[in-house]
Amino acid sequence: MQVRKLVCVALLLAAGAWPRSASPQTKDQARLVFTVAGGVVIGRALWSIDAQPVQFITPADTFALGRQIRSSLAVGFGGTYFAGDHLGVAVDGFLLGLGFEDSCRQVFSSGNSDVMTACQSIQGATKSASAVGLSAGPIVRFSSRSLFSPYVRANLGLVFSNQSSIRTVGRFPTAGGISDLIVYDDDHESRVEPMLGIGAGVTAAIGPGYQLRWEVRDNITGVQRVTAATPEARVIPPHEVTYKHLFSMSIGFDVVLERRRGRRY
Repeated sequence: MQVRKLVCVALLLAAGAWPRSASPQTKDQARLVFTVAGGVVIGRALWSIDAQPVQFITPADTFALGRQIRSSLAVGFGGTYFAGDHLGVAVDGFLLGLGFEDSCRQVFSSGNSDVMTACQSIQGATKSASAVGLSAGPIVRFSSRSLFSPYVRANLGLVFSNQSSIRTVGRFPTAGGISDLIVYDDDHESRVEPMLGIGAGVTAAIGPGYQLRWEVRDNITGVQRVTAATPEARVIPPHEVTYKHLFSMSIGFDVVLERRRGRRY
């Protein structure tokens, strides 16, 4: 939270305190812009269960389970159109990743070595995923004819993921190969959830028709999470959509497809 506050304060100070005499005027104004960007998305905890029975015996072996969203690289692309000096509309595609990392600890053990091995296989296991957010919304820029032009934006859209955030499986060796211990099942491997992006950044003109872009964004993303343990394993657990703040930082390259000429002084 402190890092986010410092970044926001620094950005606002840089936007407001930049000396006008020190920033050469471009005089031209970008109207239609195409952007390609790359950066990183910061992960965070998703769900945890303190005691989940995993065997059909009494007393059952019990796991404490957890799952977090991994930090990942991000790739973005989009287009922006400005009808005037300040207000525009942006359409955006953003690769969020949404990979997971699991944790497992045995709360109670009956001494079954297969169950122990299954928990060990869950602990630290990672799952890659491809989640893409598609969104659109307003963007407001300032000092649009200057070398540096700060902006703020808000995008509303959907995130498409191809990895279940609920399904949890441990593995253990048998005489016939590797067997699965399904702790939580899921009837959907892919899902579509709502997302909201709130961002701030600055563009810098680097030549006729080209800009560099730096942006920080809060990607408020809908993800399914497990809400409670089940009486036994191998079933779909209680779950719900939760909205996670996945903060990202990116650097982009803009191609200005249309410009408005400024006045000559």
